[in-house]
Amino acid sequence: MTENKTTNPAQETINHNPACNVSDANDGAEQRDFNDLNREEIIALVKKVAGELGHRPNQFEFWQMAKAKKEHMRRLFGSYRELVQEAGFEALGPGFYITEEQLFADWVAVVRKLGKVPSVLQYDKVGKYSHRAFRVRWSSWLEVPEAMMAYAAQKWPDRQWDDVIEIARKFVAQRRAAGPRKKKYQALTSTKDAGLTSMAAAELTSTAKKDPIYGCPVMLPEMATAPINELGVIFLFGVLARQLGFMVLRLQPGFPDVEALRLCKDGRWRLVKAELEFESKNFLLHGHDPKGCDLIVCWKNNWESCPVEVLELSKILGM
Repeated sequence: MTENKTTNPAQETINHNPACNVSDANDGAEQRDFNDLNREEIIALVKKVAGELGHRPNQFEFWQMAKAKKEHMRRLFGSYRELVQEAGFEALGPGFYITEEQLFADWVAVVRKLGKVPSVLQYDKVGKYSHRAFRVRWSSWLEVPEAMMAYAAQKWPDRQWDDVIEIARKFVAQRRAAGPRKKKYQALTSTKDAGLTSMAAAELTSTAKKDPIYGCPVMLPEMATAPINELGVIFLFGVLARQLGFMVLRLQPGFPDVEALRLCKDGRWRLVKAELEFESKNFLLHGHDPKGCDLIVCWKNNWESCPVEVLELSKILGM
């Protein structure tokens, strides 16, 4: 007598989804793209990724592990926050207040996982919240370790964070020994809005007629003024590509923006994947993975510790 076995259709679909890195590769069922999944199947996929990670996945983790596509997710749920809420996880994001205890507890968990004080990029990749949740309380990301030490001394007399406090104490001591930071570096580590936007507030302020804004004249045959946004950078890169030793193969709406051949010093052409941004730090704000591209092409390079090679077009034009 043959035993009947029941399966969960959503779970079966997730297991065979080629877009998910946590799938079972030993089953020969038909593979499906993320765009083919319905609401129930995507919710099951979020839960499966959470099970693999051992915690609620942030957006970056979900996009990477499940090869999820934002457009399809937004069509079905409206936002990632609504998706994780329907999956039964804690509501996060705009409109939900996060306490200092929640912030510090998650920051401590990231420090323990990395074994060091995280950078903004590292926290956004590993942490439960966004670094923007810290901006309403501290003017700089570098102030968080010292603030955590003061909070722990007041709230945790049982010293359950002693291991992380030791790491934070060494970080604070090294920072003080290094002396005052340059103003440029302070702007890069600031969590205030002015340090995280592509244009200063004064530039965004126009007349009542909302007159258009233009960049400085560059007087190229194809482009009269400098870029003031990402679209301008994309066009300018196209104008300069041949001169800079690039041959564009493909442009795409997803990350990374460009695939091109690049002429190297040895005279050979090599494939390069590039992300185009108005300012290099926007790469960080958009949550891109540095491992996913070889080059950032931007108008202004304002990310001193950028782990990816940066091509600053304003310098090339001598501006």
